[in-house]
Amino acid sequence: MKLKRTLVLLSVFILSISLLLSGCSTDVGGQQEDTTETVAVDTPSTKESPTDAKAQDEQVLSTTDEVTIKILYPWGQEAFDKLFKDIDEKLPNINVELVDSQAQLEPLQELNAKQIVPDIIFANWGIDALQELDMIEPLDDLIESHQFDLSGIDPSIIAYWRLVDSEGRLLGMPTASDNYTMFYNKEVFDLFGVPYPTGDLTWDDMVDLAKKLTGERDGIQYHGLEMGPGFAGTEALVPLKQLNVNLTDPETGEVLITKEPAIIKYLELMKKFYSIPGIYSDDPEVRKDYSFQNKNVAMIVSWPGYIKWGIGDPEITKHIQSVPVPVWPELPNIAPASFSHPFIINKYSEHKDEAFQVLAEYVSPEHQAQLARIGDRPVLTDPKVYEEFGAELEVYEGMDINAFFSRQPVIPKTISKWDQYVDLSGSLMKFSESDMNIPEFLRVLQEESEAKIKDAMAKGK
Repeated sequence: MKLKRTLVLLSVFILSISLLLSGCSTDVGGQQEDTTETVAVDTPSTKESPTDAKAQDEQVLSTTDEVTIKILYPWGQEAFDKLFKDIDEKLPNINVELVDSQAQLEPLQELNAKQIVPDIIFANWGIDALQELDMIEPLDDLIESHQFDLSGIDPSIIAYWRLVDSEGRLLGMPTASDNYTMFYNKEVFDLFGVPYPTGDLTWDDMVDLAKKLTGERDGIQYHGLEMGPGFAGTEALVPLKQLNVNLTDPETGEVLITKEPAIIKYLELMKKFYSIPGIYSDDPEVRKDYSFQNKNVAMIVSWPGYIKWGIGDPEITKHIQSVPVPVWPELPNIAPASFSHPFIINKYSEHKDEAFQVLAEYVSPEHQAQLARIGDRPVLTDPKVYEEFGAELEVYEGMDINAFFSRQPVIPKTISKWDQYVDLSGSLMKFSESDMNIPEFLRVLQEESEAKIKDAMAKGK
């Protein structure tokens, strides 16, 4: 134990001094000094003083006794240690311990049945199960009591996790931030004789570049742009996310996609991409053959960690460079809101204050800089922390790291839980492969979404 030996020795020393001093208060003849005039007799304060002293002793011990903070995390001890070993060493009275499990309903119920109480839960599966089991401790009171300053954290993440709660409370502490950038392969640009992109690209500029970089060279079909597999992943929604709109009414669940001009505008852009000859194939077998990591796609819109997790090969990444994510002309420096899976403090934890100390240390500049060096995108807005991103990873060598952070994330205004039933990204492939115009596509999607929402409401979700 880190402190127990020290505390025992200290206690013995203090006890010895106390006995020595009590001996000095007696005269040579063994007669104790008369202190009756200075000692109040039988007053409430003197009656309570032993209890008060005991309480003070217990309070001192509570701040120095070792506490084990159990953290639910799903990816094993090695990954856990990379995130928390430094914190374990920095907080002398706190040990951190892995609970290797998932923040899903069944695993959480199993832990509860075994009376295993994680103090902190990594909610990488969302918070629905935690809400159902009433396991979330909002952080606002702890933030106030610990005088913690949130201003250094990406405000779009804080806004999101307040909007999720009906009372506007902050439900969790952010972990690592997801945002977007644009990567390009210099070899493909050189092959087509196209100048490298700059940092002020609009989405229409991207359409023009994608046209120039789509075609066959030396028997190989090249594709100008990838935004998720088949232009249908989460990345394909980036232009829409910049416009900061809901797909449904948060209060009523009404589907708004046929009424929201921003959605029409977004689909008109996507139609331009899909209309580029050769950029996209409706044959899934053909689509398997082209991807950015296979070096037959010129550009990709993705998250900074894609270089580490999606490619991971320095021989490939040495030919890759980055620029900020493209923008709409009327929103010249706006990126989508950042997102972060949160750390949740368990409502049933007996060590909420110590758990909060761990979270506060996790988002400290020192710790965030250490995580940035191994490729975790920091949640802080401090440029000094940004500069450390990828410093210990060869795949980021020579890359313009500033491109990952130069845009301003939009601050979400409202969040609708009914948006999850409007599968816009999943429907984009159908849109790209059909002859439907935009109004027809939206009417079909609206009908499908309304049926899902009606069913969810009937089930009380």
